Amino acid sequence: MTGRFLDVTLGDPFSNLALEEVLFMGLRVPTLRVWSNQRSVIIGRAQLARFETDVEYCRGRSIPIVRRFTAGGAVYNGPGNLNWSFFVPRGADGTGAGLGDANRVFASFASHVVRALRACRVDCEFEAPNRIFDRHGKISGMAAYISKRGALCHGTLLINANLEEVEMLTRPGAEELVRRYPRSRFAPVSNCRVETHDFVSKLAEGSGYDLEKDRLTAAESESTLRLAVSKYADDRWNLGDPFSLDDL
Repeated sequence: MTGRFLDVTLGDPFSNLALEEVLFMGLRVPTLRVWSNQRSVIIGRAQLARFETDVEYCRGRSIPIVRRFTAGGAVYNGPGNLNWSFFVPRGADGTGAGLGDANRVFASFASHVVRALRACRVDCEFEAPNRIFDRHGKISGMAAYISKRGALCHGTLLINANLEEVEMLTRPGAEELVRRYPRSRFAPVSNCRVETHDFVSKLAEGSGYDLEKDRLTAAESESTLRLAVSKYADDRWNLGDPFSLDDL
C-alpha cells in the first residue's frame, strides 16, 4: 500500500502536537512523520503536569509544557531529540500491528525503530511495553492512540540531547497523588548518537509501505492552526486536571 512520508516540523510545540491529532483524525493511508520540536515537556493525555515536571522551573525558562492526545508518560522534546510518528488506518495490510491491542502496536512499531537503529550500528533493545534502551539507558519512549479509525504510535529518539536537562525535566515528583493519574516511569537516559539522515532513511525503507514524500495540504495546515490556538496552547488543556478536559 502506498503511503505518505512527512518530514514536517512546525514553528512551535503547540502546532507540532496539534498536527499529530489532525493527521490522525484525517487518516486515510499509512503515514510516517519525522519531526523535531522546540525545547518542551510533553505529558500524556491523562497526566497531571505538576506531578510530572517542575512547572515553575519551566515557566521561569519559557519551556512549554504541552499535553498530547495520546496516553503514556512525560517525555523531553528539544535540541538533540528526534520524534517519529506512525499513523496506520484500519484495514491497512502488512503492519502486523494488531490494531486493537496497545502492547502489540508498541511491539510492532518499535521493531521498525530498532531495526533501523541496528542498521545504523546502534545496539539497542525494545523493553515492553513502550521503551527502547541501548546499553547506557533509555533512548526512546513511545505513546499510542487506537480507535476505529486506526492507530497512531509515536515516540522520541534521543540523539545528542543534554541528558542532565532531559532527566531534570522528566523526573516525576515523589508526592503521592490523591487520584489515580498515570505516572511516568523514570529511567536513566542515553543518547544513541545516530546520524539522523541515515536513521530516517532506514526507518522509511523498513516501514513495510511504499512511502512517497509529501507535504501538508492546505486543509491540514488550516486545521492545525485552529487546533493549536483553541486547544494545544491553552493552559487549561496543558496544566489542568485531565478529568475535566472534555470541553476542549
